[in-house]
Amino acid sequence: VEGLIRVISILDEVIALIRASENKADAKENLKISYEFTEEQAEAIVTLQLYRLTNTDVVVLQEEEAELSEKIAMLAAIIGDERTMYNLMKKELREVKKKFATPRLSTLEDTAKAIEIDTASLIAEEDTYVSVTKAGYIKRTSPRSFAASTLEEIGKRDDDRLIFVQSAKTTQHLLMFTTLGNVIYRPIHELADIRWKDIGEHLSQTITNFETNEEILYAEVVDQFDDATTYFAATRLGQIKRVERKEFSPWRTYKSKSVKYAKLKDETDQIVAVAPIKLDDVLLISQNGYALRFNIEEVPVVGAKAAGVKAMNLKADDALQAAFICNTSSFYLLTQRGSLKRVSIEEIPATSRAKRGLQVLRELKNKPHRVFLAGAVAEQGFVGDLFSTEVEENDQTLLVQSNKGTIYESRLQDLNLSERTSNGSFISDTISDEEVFDAYLKEVFKEDKTNS
Repeated sequence: VEGLIRVISILDEVIALIRASENKADAKENLKISYEFTEEQAEAIVTLQLYRLTNTDVVVLQEEEAELSEKIAMLAAIIGDERTMYNLMKKELREVKKKFATPRLSTLEDTAKAIEIDTASLIAEEDTYVSVTKAGYIKRTSPRSFAASTLEEIGKRDDDRLIFVQSAKTTQHLLMFTTLGNVIYRPIHELADIRWKDIGEHLSQTITNFETNEEILYAEVVDQFDDATTYFAATRLGQIKRVERKEFSPWRTYKSKSVKYAKLKDETDQIVAVAPIKLDDVLLISQNGYALRFNIEEVPVVGAKAAGVKAMNLKADDALQAAFICNTSSFYLLTQRGSLKRVSIEEIPATSRAKRGLQVLRELKNKPHRVFLAGAVAEQGFVGDLFSTEVEENDQTLLVQSNKGTIYESRLQDLNLSERTSNGSFISDTISDEEVFDAYLKEVFKEDKTNS
């Protein structure tokens, strides 16, 4: 357009140049050389129809030039400035939206409704056997593998021992309480399916906060977490608490983290007992031989991270050694020197918490006895707090290992009742010099017909 407007001002010279040219191509070349027209301008001039040189067409050309200049300026602005480009895009999109508007088929709400899928319904219900060791090895075993072995043939480390085994369903849940006040949760269907004679999976493989000095103190299989079950927990430094099972409803990071069920005072403290309890009496026994009995209702139900209340008025050099539920008529007591006795529960009258209690050992000047282990003596086929399962006979055997590695067995129900302050009887002639290295109840198991 600029070329056509310009040619009007030099029309006579241009016509003369074209007439002097040999052909169209020569005319274009002469125009480019003589007047510095572009290829496009030269082409437009040689093909120009003469009627367009009237005054009207000149005005039209000028108007067209103005429009083109404005459009070029606008396009340059779009290319050179992002804000201008985005504004144009918005404008064009609004025009498209207006031109092709379609009513929304979905509805917008202030809060989204979560779609909840009951994952439990997706789990195949199978019979299995769950086992837990003191050191933290866990597994589930098929009924076939379990039936083909004896209880003693369980795969474990030589320095480890079985503390829990029970028949269960893959739709149930496993809770494990540790000596450091942590609770670990596992759906039973997520446990590794391992042969009875093979060692299980160690908790440190998945639980990142499982400490090297941490051990499993109590384990149980449960069906649900919204019932009224309450646990008691007692610590070595004399604290006691109650906490509800619903506090341990599966948490988001259960696969990699344990959570607290009790708060410890310091690094020297640990849990000495934890178990489900109703409105029973509890019996506490200190290392120096003091026993205190009171009803658990004196202990408030608190949150999982709370420390609880004072359980026993301990001397500076004393510590809580055992705590158990008084649901039998007698309890046993083993000292570090290997002396064992059975005492009637009635020897320890119920009183209130935070007291020192009564002496259950006679103090000696030389080599005094100190409590190593104590617990309820089972009656009518219940194995204390070891497995929560029935046994064929009223049989509860205590295994005592000396520092020299000798294993001694004592059937607790065979022990005669002793006076409260007696030091009991040595389980062997040499145990006093050897002293006790470890002691625990012998594992016994029978198919559990009811679930927790």
